[in-house]
Amino acid sequence: MILLLLLVLFGLLALVLLSGDWRAGLLLTLVIGFLQDPIRKLTPGQPGLFVGLVLIAFLASALVLLQRRRGLLELPTMFWSAPALRRWVPLFVLLIVLQALHSLVRFGIPLRTVIGVGFYLSPLLGLWMGFQIGRDQSFLRRLLQCYLLGSALVAVTVFLDYQGLDFPLFREVGGGILIHFRAGFSVFGASGLWRTSELAAWHLSAAAALAIVMAVAVRNPQQRLSWLLLASCFALLTLTTGRRKGIVFLAVFVVVFVGLLARNTPRRSAARLLGILLSAAGLALVLVFLLPETILGDDFGAYLSRAATVQEDLLERFSVLGVRGFLRGLEISGGLGLGVGTLAQTGDLQVGAAAGEGFAFVSESGAGKLMAELGLPGLLILVAIGLALLRTVLRNLRLIRQLPPATASLELGLLAFSLAQVPFFAAAAGVYGDPFVLLLCGLCIGTVFAVPSLLGEYQQRQSLAAAALLPSPLPPPPVPTAPVGSSS
Repeated sequence: MILLLLLVLFGLLALVLLSGDWRAGLLLTLVIGFLQDPIRKLTPGQPGLFVGLVLIAFLASALVLLQRRRGLLELPTMFWSAPALRRWVPLFVLLIVLQALHSLVRFGIPLRTVIGVGFYLSPLLGLWMGFQIGRDQSFLRRLLQCYLLGSALVAVTVFLDYQGLDFPLFREVGGGILIHFRAGFSVFGASGLWRTSELAAWHLSAAAALAIVMAVAVRNPQQRLSWLLLASCFALLTLTTGRRKGIVFLAVFVVVFVGLLARNTPRRSAARLLGILLSAAGLALVLVFLLPETILGDDFGAYLSRAATVQEDLLERFSVLGVRGFLRGLEISGGLGLGVGTLAQTGDLQVGAAAGEGFAFVSESGAGKLMAELGLPGLLILVAIGLALLRTVLRNLRLIRQLPPATASLELGLLAFSLAQVPFFAAAAGVYGDPFVLLLCGLCIGTVFAVPSLLGEYQQRQSLAAAALLPSPLPPPPVPTAPVGSSS
């Protein structure tokens, strides 16, 4: 059954890509991304390699697009606002190759090395594809809508899981983590078809944020209300996972998005966003108070209380997983790194090739994991890339102000979505072992690189429209001629 499903999915993907339709290939890639977790749950042994299905499909679509671009990566155009990236990105790729060989020789676990390489290269692949998609705003919106539709369908299974429906596909990979509540009971967080409650929390909070972006980027009041209602449902379901990091992500996203709109669009856009956010919060409160307890459950208040305690543990968590995790990663790396994939959380291989050495918590620290696997050389290159990315963002923000309001709001929302990932990565690096998550993040930030191209096309259309409105030049006055029969 599993083999047949895989054959159908990738057979359809092959037919679509052989026709050269990379856009349809990307839409099928989203379907594979949502199905890879239930497929893994149904497979005996639940092999961690299944998280790479979406990466295979995405890479195939990217290769078709590259062929249509005649093999041109268009890096000068993509990195127009930050030419330094053309030097640092190839150097980073070379470092990943060397650290992959290091990991393979040191630990001899090819699966872990492959997953580690995917962890570092997936964002770059998503970045390039996001740049290409960003130049086609209509398809970008369609892709986001398809992701939100898929998230809504899987979110229904999270709700059913929360309601206590005992179904094999709702059980977490690896057995799950028991969550303790102050009310005196313990439960496993709802995950639905997603493989863990932590991954469910990420997708639900990401979908809530993207639904808010779509609400801001549309003008139709009915469509805006629909996106707000969907965002409210996603936010409420995030609580049922028992993972408070999703709430942190949403809070950071809202702050960043409001700040970007306030500084880079007319004041009415920021005021509109505040109104939209208040409307979304109001809808969520209405749902909480109006829905009967048979739907919300008797213990939903305990989930709300647990979410309210996030502020108490926030600084401690970032101190432990941020500062201490980084220092521990520096200590165990020996300065040169242990190799990519060393701390990969792959389910069957658990927390890393060095698990017996007492630093498993480093795998949950984003900075600690990067330091442990790549060492100081990798950290220095990543700092250089980060500074170049920051320079790109600042330069492109000035260009976004000249785009049409709907396009500018969408791009600022995707930028806010990408920036809000930073603290989430610092406190929950494990979820970023999923290439689906990494590709989505890369796609969102990649669209920002397309802003100069978008602006150039927009200004060209404006010039053509202005030229079409100009009156036709007057014909030259006729040359006077002498009357017939007159003498000179």
